[in-house]
Amino acid sequence: MRKRLSGVLASVLLTASVLSGCGGNGNGNGGNASGGESTGTPSAQSAAPESGNAGELKPVELTWYYPISQLQADQQKVQDEVNKIVKEKINATVKLMPVAIGDYVQKMNTVLAAGEKFDILWTGYMLKPEELVRKGAIQPMDALLDQYAPELKADVPQVMWDGLSVDGEIYGIPNQQINGSRYGFIIQKRFADKYKLDTASIKKIADIEPFLAQIKQNEPDIIPFGTFGNSFINPQSHDDQYWVVPGLDDHFYIKTDDPSYTLHRYPEEELDNFRLASKWYKAGYIYKDAATEKMNDYLAKGRIAVDFNVTLKPGVEAEVMAKNGGNEVITVPLSDWFSNGYSATTNQSISRTAPNPERAMMLLNLINTDKELYNLICNGIEGVHYEKTTGDYIKALPDSRYLPNMDWVFGSVFNSYLKEGQPENVWEETKKINSDSEVNPVGAFKFNSEPVNTEIANLNAVWGEYKRGLVTGTLDFDETWPVLYGKLKEAGEEKYVAEVTKQFEAFLKEKGLKK
Repeated sequence: MRKRLSGVLASVLLTASVLSGCGGNGNGNGGNASGGESTGTPSAQSAAPESGNAGELKPVELTWYYPISQLQADQQKVQDEVNKIVKEKINATVKLMPVAIGDYVQKMNTVLAAGEKFDILWTGYMLKPEELVRKGAIQPMDALLDQYAPELKADVPQVMWDGLSVDGEIYGIPNQQINGSRYGFIIQKRFADKYKLDTASIKKIADIEPFLAQIKQNEPDIIPFGTFGNSFINPQSHDDQYWVVPGLDDHFYIKTDDPSYTLHRYPEEELDNFRLASKWYKAGYIYKDAATEKMNDYLAKGRIAVDFNVTLKPGVEAEVMAKNGGNEVITVPLSDWFSNGYSATTNQSISRTAPNPERAMMLLNLINTDKELYNLICNGIEGVHYEKTTGDYIKALPDSRYLPNMDWVFGSVFNSYLKEGQPENVWEETKKINSDSEVNPVGAFKFNSEPVNTEIANLNAVWGEYKRGLVTGTLDFDETWPVLYGKLKEAGEEKYVAEVTKQFEAFLKEKGLKK
């Protein structure tokens, strides 16, 4: 069985995704639409409208921040169509605020630190709900869900609500999708065929190296390996030796066969992945300007031969082909399916400063239960951006000006139209994987960062100096690591590790995993 520490370059990125501070202590409240204090408790006046009487509600504008691979030319046109539905259903309009995914954490840090009033933000592997709760950035949803989103609440498995609960209260709406991870390579089929790649021989990450050498030698316009500093964000990495401990900065592991669940910080196997990145960069397999360029600029032109992916889900080939200049791809899994039980990797949360939390919840209910609305924001306008083919299948029109290809950002993918190349039973297969994946024994651990918020902010700042250089191999790891680790110690590494260890030991005892 191979369920590996999904390695190359993955773990460092999440360190920098923890918010460096957005004010508040979890008790702050934002203003509501009438200028009073919003506590997140629904008011009787805002009760969800019955069908056909949305006009009884006061009109409001909602603001929704989310990440996207690249900004879309027809964003405004799609927003206008979205608002026709939202206006009719809940007498609201929504201002969609897409942010380039590589800039999302920094942008939201700024928005939250400024105390900006807005309604909804995407949270998950880059903006962890637990961290946001401790910083007072998002508000609990239990009462809002009960009153304004009963359909949505009933549709989501309880394990997901448990995964998005902090101190017994729900702080996120899960975008239902694949809940397991299986990592490996995505390879352009034309090159695999041309160089007769024996995929069966690739058992670990380093095994792809001879193929990268062939690409480097024979394809001068092609980048052999596609990492651009933010390509391998993965909060669920592990291998047959280690499970990652979730909810932290993804440099804490336990050994799979260790009944004592002893924590390991920066195990040598993880550091070897950074050394491999240095080696590949020096060999020219990684783009020379990868630390400063954006991957999508090259991926969309079909210039990346091999990509590393942490969720080789059913139908991923069709999804990637659309982003890859239309070039066919094959997948080479390096692990079996594994899961943290429920890892809150992609969700929507309601800002503590939301002027209209009740209507925000109505919108979230709508986006997850109204298939027309969901597919509009995912795929654009039928006849303008895509056409329906047979059954539930759609095909993007040539030169479409709206093609996000990020259905998982917006809501439940089980409401998605099927893309060309996806299996007809893709959602049934996905649900089966969700139920059958091997589960991390410490996947339920949640870290309370409040005692070490200052140290986390300082550690994030240090990682921010080095992360892209290390992940892309631009910085030589063996030369860089001693300097980096020295700065981490100065920034509070030891206090942070001590607090994690203390809370983790308490968790093990509470769960009966350790006496």
